[in-house]
Amino acid sequence: MRLTDSQSSLMQQFLELPLLPPDAFLMRWTLTYLEISQICCCSISTVEHWFSEGAGRRSPAASYQKLLAIC
Repeated sequence: MRLTDSQSSLMQQFLELPLLPPDAFLMRWTLTYLEISQICCCSISTVEHWFSEGAGRRSPAASYQKLLAIC
């Protein structure tokens, strides 16, 4: 399946978005982990790992950070 010109343009705009780490996102917005998980289409557990301390901490993928940058 080929992308239309419009779809291709939107995809390019998405790829050019800056990354926004979850910590920076929370400085802009007051949202729960559930709300962030809904924005990113991921589990609450995944979001909890982004904010955890120590060995359980995970960095979100660039695609999630771009979704947060859209908001």
